[in-house]
Amino acid sequence: MYSVNVFTPMMITKYVLRNMLLHHTKGSIVHISSISAHTGYKGLAMYASSKGALEAFSKDTAREWGGLGIRSNVVVPGFMETAMSATLTEEQKNRIYKRTAMKAATSVRSVAETVAFLLSDGACSITGVEVRVDNGTI
Repeated sequence: MYSVNVFTPMMITKYVLRNMLLHHTKGSIVHISSISAHTGYKGLAMYASSKGALEAFSKDTAREWGGLGIRSNVVVPGFMETAMSATLTEEQKNRIYKRTAMKAATSVRSVAETVAFLLSDGACSITGVEVRVDNGTI
């Protein structure tokens, strides 16, 4: 779990940063976390803790490299209808939806468009933040 959710993004970020520094490039790094890092779900303690570690790494990356124009942010998606969640029953999904203000699954498109915005120049003053795209998960 930590290899996939923490160590691999750290290594990729390391090489992205090296390239940006070598070419004197400003830009944006966006990591993907999970709402489970902020709210408890039974059986997801390891997953949630790995995503929390990724969020801490991203925030520190923003602090360390911001002076050179390199931004680092995290998108925190809520529960989405994906292949990974396909094994859940409708009852299980509905219990999750009830924990959101909008009583529905998070839109994959909304998450993707948030990532695209954070990568764009329109987000040039945004760094070191966690943007929740989660239908108001409580």
